[in-house]
Amino acid sequence: MAFPAVMSNNNIGNHARQQMAGLKCPQCGTFIETSIFQLLTTNALVCPSCHLRLKIDRMKSRQAFDALRKVQMAQKNLEEKSSFRR
Repeated sequence: MAFPAVMSNNNIGNHARQQMAGLKCPQCGTFIETSIFQLLTTNALVCPSCHLRLKIDRMKSRQAFDALRKVQMAQKNLEEKSSFRR
C-alpha cells in the first residue's frame, strides 16, 4: 500500500501556486486558465482558442467573489506562515 507524501509548509505554498485554476470554455471546451487574483481584478475572461469573451457580472456573483477573497487571504496567510519556518 502506497501512502501519499506529506507536504511540508514550503511545499504547501508551492503546490497552491502551481495548481491550475480555471474553467472550460462553454463554446469550444478549451481550458481557460485563470487565478483568484485575475478573477478578482478583471471584468472578463477570454478563451485562448476561440476568443469567446466571458463577462464577469460582479453583482450576480457577489457571494462567489466574497468566497474568493477569503480563499486569497487564507493562501496569503499560509504563505506568510510557511516562510517563517525556513
